[in-house]
Amino acid sequence: MHVVPSAVPPANQAGLRWLAGFHRDRAACLDSWAAGGLAEIPLVHLAAVQVSATIGIRALRRLEPIGPVLHSVGRGTVEFFVAPTTMVVDRPGVRVLTQGSLLCPPPGRAVERRRAPVWLAPPDGVGRLMDIRRVLDAVAAQYAFFATLPPDYGAPAPCTAVGTWSTTAAVAFVAAGRRATGRTS
Repeated sequence: MHVVPSAVPPANQAGLRWLAGFHRDRAACLDSWAAGGLAEIPLVHLAAVQVSATIGIRALRRLEPIGPVLHSVGRGTVEFFVAPTTMVVDRPGVRVLTQGSLLCPPPGRAVERRRAPVWLAPPDGVGRLMDIRRVLDAVAAQYAFFATLPPDYGAPAPCTAVGTWSTTAAVAFVAAGRRATGRTS
């Protein structure tokens, strides 16, 4: 039997077990976390909406986080964990990850590694995930905000995993959302 890392607060152990259940080798995942490391969580029964950290952190403020949200510090991104989806999101600066894996720390504990991912909202063990439409609406609101700023105001830091943010990208993101919903204003 593999132990749950002792440094994880008891309140987060259910989230840890839940997240480890998505790993191909649950025991290896728990061992990695017990050793103070990260574990790759495959995106097979999970998906993630990935945006730049600047947009994601601001969008999270508009949401009541009911599901896991990961900040991948090294990539400069935020990932909102959502149910598996076939939804195609054709908006600049947003990726829906449905394949591959995400490198995750144990819920409820930071990994002592430079630029390691951290949980902004850790899994709670109940299995709740973020609603993809609510996440996309919150992200759209942030891009709309940045699109209203004067060009010399400055842009959020670039996100190499999703693409560089720019005022043009913000305007394109808002326009894509309007086309997708049929709105004109």
